Amino acid sequence: MPKIVDHDRYRKELLRKSFDLFAKKGYGSISMRQIARGIGVSTGTLYHYFPSKEVLFEQLIEEITQQDIIRATAEIEKLETTDEKIKCLFNFLDREEDYFLKQVLLYVNFYQQHQNREVLKRTYQRCRDAFMESSKITDPAIASLILSVIDGILLQRAFDRQSVSLQQQGELLAQMLSAYLDQ
Repeated sequence: MPKIVDHDRYRKELLRKSFDLFAKKGYGSISMRQIARGIGVSTGTLYHYFPSKEVLFEQLIEEITQQDIIRATAEIEKLETTDEKIKCLFNFLDREEDYFLKQVLLYVNFYQQHQNREVLKRTYQRCRDAFMESSKITDPAIASLILSVIDGILLQRAFDRQSVSLQQQGELLAQMLSAYLDQ
């Protein structure tokens, strides 16, 4: 009897396994052959699911963004106040700081290496929209500011891990945002 393969599930598994390879080597410094070897599949198998490294990477970004949104909004939506929601988001980031540091540095690397930046723009917009919906913040400028602050803090922490913690930064941002919104 032939083996039944859930192709979508297998594709997602290949994407998940490729994240650390991209994060370690960088987008421009790794080939499809190296990715295949690193995740333990043949190059043909990898090309069967992803016709190019660009497609693989774009699908990886889309998939991890979707999973990050699901996990973050599940926590944020349970809370009542904007203050609580901001602190919760920063606590979520703090728990998985290494992962998010890798992610932001990888996105910067991809941005430097590649002409097609639409996937980064799309994922940013999805994050902003999901955050607006889960936090009940209706002003896109405020949501964009919060995400920009997060990206900046992550980049800063990549260079100086001894700096102010994500939790402390979240508390400060929550206080400032609450003061602004309560005016």
